[in-house]
Amino acid sequence: MVPSTEIPYAIAPDIGAAYLTFLESRVQGLCPHGYHIIHISNPVSSIDYDEFSTERENWVEIVNAGEALSRYESYEFSDGSTGRYWVQDRVEELFGGLYADRLTEPANQVEMIVDRLKQGNHGQTTNALVAQLFRLEPDLERATHGRPLAANIPCLIQLQFKPKKGKLHLYVTFRSQYIDTKCYGNLISLALLQAEVCRRAGYKPGYLVEMVHNPIFRNSTDGKGLSSVLSDDSRPTAGDHH
Repeated sequence: MVPSTEIPYAIAPDIGAAYLTFLESRVQGLCPHGYHIIHISNPVSSIDYDEFSTERENWVEIVNAGEALSRYESYEFSDGSTGRYWVQDRVEELFGGLYADRLTEPANQVEMIVDRLKQGNHGQTTNALVAQLFRLEPDLERATHGRPLAANIPCLIQLQFKPKKGKLHLYVTFRSQYIDTKCYGNLISLALLQAEVCRRAGYKPGYLVEMVHNPIFRNSTDGKGLSSVLSDDSRPTAGDHH
């Protein structure tokens, strides 16, 4: 029996290592809790760039994706998609999809936070630099219907930017998240956002903390396959796990 005192934390210096710790904990059933916290101490590699871009050739130099990235990207999921597809899908979602829409409409919450960070003089208001993606209308209204499985309810529900001693930390909350297909890419996209806000507001990147209330697998077979591929030092090819 798994001890009930098992702590639901994944702590690591880079995104890949944190993701693998999280993945293995869930695949092996090491954590009996229905939630998980991922803490990445160094999610950003550099903010020394001139122009923001969501292209892979650009963000791969900005975020600290870790050594697991190439193996994850080469993995072929049961539905024929690849890890590379899912990582880029998550980047596009945050900067050009539903998440982007929720962050920028009716007001651009990220811009408001950047403007406040530039002002300095941090006090109680910088404990409230929170961007909300989940809304009363239409999200909660859909969720409270008898059949709550409605499309376009965001899984990412909140971001909080926290400045402290010249560093900017980012806390994020997911109501639910697919561990196998979406978690790694979500962490990469969020680190990219953190880097951009730091660059524009004049801060050093701090840590990234993700709280997931409902971590689940889109396909448990892929979860096991990914765990094997990412933790294997022999680095098998994408087809070896089938």
